[in-house]
Amino acid sequence: MRYRPFGRSGMALSTIGLRLKSANLNNNRPLMHRLIVTALENGINTYHFDTLDVGILRAAAEAFSVVERRLLFISVTAHESWQSPDNTTYALPPLKERLRGAIKDSGLQWLDVLYFSQPGATTLSEETQNFLLSLQKSKMLRFLGGLGETESLYDLIACDYMNVIQTSFDIDSSWDKRRKIDDAVVRDMNVIATDFYPEAYRKESDVVPKEARRGFFGGKPRNPLAGAGTHAFLHQTPEWTPEQLCLGYALAQSSMSCILIDAESPEHLESLADVPERHLPSSVPAQIEMARFNERAHKLAGG
Repeated sequence: MRYRPFGRSGMALSTIGLRLKSANLNNNRPLMHRLIVTALENGINTYHFDTLDVGILRAAAEAFSVVERRLLFISVTAHESWQSPDNTTYALPPLKERLRGAIKDSGLQWLDVLYFSQPGATTLSEETQNFLLSLQKSKMLRFLGGLGETESLYDLIACDYMNVIQTSFDIDSSWDKRRKIDDAVVRDMNVIATDFYPEAYRKESDVVPKEARRGFFGGKPRNPLAGAGTHAFLHQTPEWTPEQLCLGYALAQSSMSCILIDAESPEHLESLADVPERHLPSSVPAQIEMARFNERAHKLAGG
């Protein structure tokens, strides 16, 4: 595993981190334990939970107990997936109670990043801000972060109490998104990327023309060049899966402190954990730009 500095904090994050979603783990704590153990074995030290659920975090803390807490970088979201990220949810009394469980009752000892989302992220009440500041001074919370996409990034970047941005980034991310990410870095903010693998390119049948596909029993396609200039290359690059190529491209962006992955199984996690140690095929960046250009031209032509 490779690591990158987390700004000027002195900490180093594994280039890929593990995102653990409560919706997938509430009824499958053994899977969460196996994923965390596999991630640790592969040198991953960065973990994100989209919940403050004390049961999930306590189970995670048990899995993390095999390593020193100071070697891990653990972040959580300040609201649950079923809650609205607004000022009511982020009001001090309910937030204070959730954080007490997440920090003290879970056994995690402290949180490295607490993420807020819009519309409430940039309008936290003064009493909530003061409470969070007190947690930071007592070293139970290190950083505050914002979850956002292109339209909300500027507000999050301009917010003076935010240190980290978590946002999606993939091979189709717009230049506007990229520019805003660069703006965050210029402001000495750290950027954590998510959702690097676009749903639109996951099925071979959606991106590779029929005549360019191999037969059911293998063999050469009738016309291997039929998908030239499109995203077909994602399914045609030897020794790489489409997901690995998309992850490799995201890892090539130096502005990202870490790329969060969603693993379905320990085997899936291991296949992605190997990507930082591999060299992305030199042709891939050009193929991505060509596919993006051709797709844009096709849309402008009314196709």
